[in-house]
Amino acid sequence: MKTSLRSKIRLGSLLLSFVLLAGVTVWAQPMPDAGNLGAFIELARSDLKTQKAIILAGNLPLTEEEGSEFWPLQRNYQHELTKPGDFKLALVEQYAANFQTMTDAAARDLATKSFDLEEKKTDLKRRYFTNFEKVIPAKKAARFFQIDNQLNLALDRQVAGSLPLIK
Repeated sequence: MKTSLRSKIRLGSLLLSFVLLAGVTVWAQPMPDAGNLGAFIELARSDLKTQKAIILAGNLPLTEEEGSEFWPLQRNYQHELTKPGDFKLALVEQYAANFQTMTDAAARDLATKSFDLEEKKTDLKRRYFTNFEKVIPAKKAARFFQIDNQLNLALDRQVAGSLPLIK
């Protein structure tokens, strides 16, 4: 088997594991009461960040020197993604509370906020790509974002699949 095919199979297996872990971590557990929701979300995020780092480490070959500069920057990037993640969670909660009685105005508001969120996340990625390029080659920075995007899309698909369509 060619090395690139092995690499694809390994990445595919790791992505599947990530999605399954995300499902187990976030959706298979009973939802906590409102008072414990914040702690529940932080625990789930911690588990997902750990799995993400493992997948990245296994699929982003870095020299020791590159790694010593990349990993702290990657942690900062993950930390900065927390705020958009909180906003996205609030949008999902707003949607879940209103999807059955959604008005045109509420749908427009949610759509606008969603588009704005995607724009902010794209701006963050652009900024961090430039920062990553200072410590690792552009090719590796692009590979990082490929893996990061694949993981985020897998998780987003799982969330989207659990949300009902607007009535």
